[in-house]
Formats: sequence, C-alpha cells, structure tokens
Amino acid sequence: MRALTRSTLLVALLLAAACGDGRLKNLAVGIDRDSVAVVMETAAPYRSESYLVGGKFWEVMLYTRPGAESSTDSIPARDLSPVVLADGAVAGWGWDYWEKQATEMNIPVPAKD
Repeated sequence: MRALTRSTLLVALLLAAACGDGRLKNLAVGIDRDSVAVVMETAAPYRSESYLVGGKFWEVMLYTRPGAESSTDSIPARDLSPVVLADGAVAGWGWDYWEKQATEMNIPVPAKD
C-alpha cells in the first residue's frame, strides 16, 4: 500500500510540474476544498464545473494562472489551472489529469489550442 501511495504522489508531482501554475506543486491528493483555497491563494476559483458520475460527485475548479489575467470578460479555459475534487477531496490537478478522468467519464474538455 505504501508503494502505491508513493507512486500516486510521484505522478501527482509530475503532473504539477507539467503545468504552468507553480501553486499546483503545493497541492496534495486528499486535501479538502478549504486547503485548496489556501494553496491557490484565493477564496474561490475563476470558474467551476460539477458532475455526478457513477455515484461520485466530481468538481473541477478552474483557477486563473498567475500572469494569465485578461483584459476581456473571459479567459480561455486552457489558460486556467484545473484542480479536480472527487467527493470533496482533491483527486488530482492539471489538464493531463483532468483530460484522462474526463475521457473515462465521457465529459468533453476544451481543445488544446
């Protein structure tokens, strides 16, 4: 069990490194929504999406990346950093993680531009 936990942590760290938002490296699988707010340094995400799939409540919180602010009313989804919660606890983060989960659940995600 301990090797699985270490593997999960390693994968999570690699996913965070692949994303452009440095705050993601401070997240951990299993933390709650309030802890995410502290790590992401904001009380609320820019936008969130919710899904009920297979009896599990999924929430994708999309945060503005530092320096990605826009002078328009909206920010393209790919300029946001997704943090994915399953039943209230962080399951993963970053577009690679969310794309994999969304594909398994048949949920469309924004195209990579």
